Amino acid sequence: MGMILIRGAEVFDGTGEAACRVDVGVSGGRIAAVGRDLPGSAGQTIDAAGLALAPGFIDIHSHTDLSIFARPPAESKIRQGVTTEVVGNCGIGAFPVRPERRDLLTDSLRMHGAHLPANGVDWTDFSSYADRIAQLELGVNLAPLVAHGSLRIAAMGAEDRPPTAAELAEMEALLEDALRQGAWGMSTGLIYPPGSYAATAEIVALAEILARHGTVYTSHIRGEGETLLPALAEAVQIGRESGARVQVSHLKALGRKNWGRGREALALLEAARLEGVDVAADQYPYEATSTALSALVPAWAHAGGVHALLGRLAAAELRDRLAAEIAGTMEGRGGADRVQVARVGSAGNAGLSGRTVQEIASRWGVSPETAVVRLLLEERAEVGAVYFSLSPEDVAAIMVSSFVAVGSDGQALSAEEDQGQATHPRSYGTFARVLGEYVRERRLLSLPLAIHKMTGLPASRMGLSDRGHIRPGCAADLVLFDPATVRDRADFQDPHQYAAGIESVFVNGRPVVRNGQLTGERPGQVLRSRLA
Repeated sequence: MGMILIRGAEVFDGTGEAACRVDVGVSGGRIAAVGRDLPGSAGQTIDAAGLALAPGFIDIHSHTDLSIFARPPAESKIRQGVTTEVVGNCGIGAFPVRPERRDLLTDSLRMHGAHLPANGVDWTDFSSYADRIAQLELGVNLAPLVAHGSLRIAAMGAEDRPPTAAELAEMEALLEDALRQGAWGMSTGLIYPPGSYAATAEIVALAEILARHGTVYTSHIRGEGETLLPALAEAVQIGRESGARVQVSHLKALGRKNWGRGREALALLEAARLEGVDVAADQYPYEATSTALSALVPAWAHAGGVHALLGRLAAAELRDRLAAEIAGTMEGRGGADRVQVARVGSAGNAGLSGRTVQEIASRWGVSPETAVVRLLLEERAEVGAVYFSLSPEDVAAIMVSSFVAVGSDGQALSAEEDQGQATHPRSYGTFARVLGEYVRERRLLSLPLAIHKMTGLPASRMGLSDRGHIRPGCAADLVLFDPATVRDRADFQDPHQYAAGIESVFVNGRPVVRNGQLTGERPGQVLRSRLA
């Protein structure tokens, strides 16, 4: 194929600078030339007058690790302009795997909504996982992180205790191996067992390895509600003591009692940055969160894995204690009428998808906390939920920060295949929502800054040196969109709707979306860091 020449677009290079009207030439999967009036000897010329051309959007916080087996074209992501997804976030990931603890990991992944391939988890490390995914013909690029929860399970199971010296040494060795094989860093999920059982010193020891290799530490911090500021301080401490680059995942102030603390969170991070700690954050542009329904269950009940959790949920002697703690956590997230059940596995309960916990409790004639326990038991903890627990003022305050990147916290889905199952609309609309609502309609941030927060900023945080910018030599991941019409169409009532206004998307130089439709091309790759 000859050079593809894109003419007449307003080109945003990913740096945050104003757009320039220049031509961009693509050849061999790379950006070959950028300039005015490039020679017209291209194999194909695209007239992009009236459109914006940006680097392909980098979803710095995604959970497509395993949904990619079901949806390798990654329709919901590619059709909002995402060309690279950073996966393995929140301490929840597909590797490493010890054969003797494979079932523990599998159960944990299923609890968090993972779609496992037909052969199950048939890999052991980053390299074999990456090779397995590469067989799928991907619509997007994937940049995997090592998940701390999976490290812990591999080394010591799902135990609620500190690691022994030998177990910590095993985690360190497994992390080192994954980084050398091409992983991009490590994530923690410090509200999710078994990651929540780790003390700060354990994380610092692992983060020192990340610092040595120049890779990133990302964290779903230990608390996003009443303990938000201490949890952020812990993330800063880990960065200060280890020297690692720190990325705080989906920054928010959760629960009505904590509304207004978004600015306090930003101030804490800004102060740390001024002190020289390399810390930043990411965010999705919605007033609702989403995670497993089991997040309402206290950490002590998860010790030992999902099988042990189900045993405790069924134990009569623990009923009152669990009910009280679940009720308290649910109230902190907004109350039973603001917790919407999403993913449900069984046919018998499929009709509950999209219903609130309060509605389900009323239907069953039980208390909301009892309904949570019953649903988790009936579904073997494989239930997702949407929590309407954030304030629009906090979302907006965090949105305008120049050091907060955009990340969906979603996964690759298909509107055609996944219709009917309630889910968070962020998997379909995150990037288009920022461009449509927060840039064009509300004018809270400029278009160049918004694009930087989706491209150059996440690229620099992750160390993706040849992506996130439009300049010669960079990978030709590009998105062509209409700034006047780009918008999210997915909402909480009908979440399976693709974004509007995305004209064309190129991944590694090949057109995956043209005229707003998939082309059938799947040139995505599993990206490996420079250590590999």
